Amino acid sequence: MSLQEWPVRIKMVRAKPVEQASELLDLLEGKLKAFKSFLSATELMKNAMDLQEVEKIEPLVAKREDCIIVINEIDNRINRIRNSLSVFPGEMEEKINTLTKAIENKVKESKNLNRKFEAMLKLHRDNTKKQLSNTGRKRNGVKGYAEMSHGRGKNQARFIDVKS
Repeated sequence: MSLQEWPVRIKMVRAKPVEQASELLDLLEGKLKAFKSFLSATELMKNAMDLQEVEKIEPLVAKREDCIIVINEIDNRINRIRNSLSVFPGEMEEKINTLTKAIENKVKESKNLNRKFEAMLKLHRDNTKKQLSNTGRKRNGVKGYAEMSHGRGKNQARFIDVKS
């Protein structure tokens, strides 16, 4: 999702405090939406990992990266407004605080879910490495057994019936 798709409007820095606070509210709503989208993609990644559908993860990683880009751009805009505003209009301060807390909650949820997903991914990686290692050992054992019996009539493999 690109930055243009988010409902965020840009105003001049010299706008009145009420207009700046209104823009700040819009930016915070956009940031909350971006974090919800990030969280949703992370949940889908975890579900794909649960179902061993690893091929579904890559597009979701791209979606999360897009969300991070949007969040960073929104943060830059928020910082410009906060630096120019010393006090928020009374009725807007409560809305700003509510949105800020909602964003903090989504950040915490995202971190927790991301940790779970990373643990699942690490476990999957470790299991895959172990399976590959076991397969390599089995291949070497069969290869050694085949080399030992190849070309030597008396040391042929026991499981081969030479009479048939």
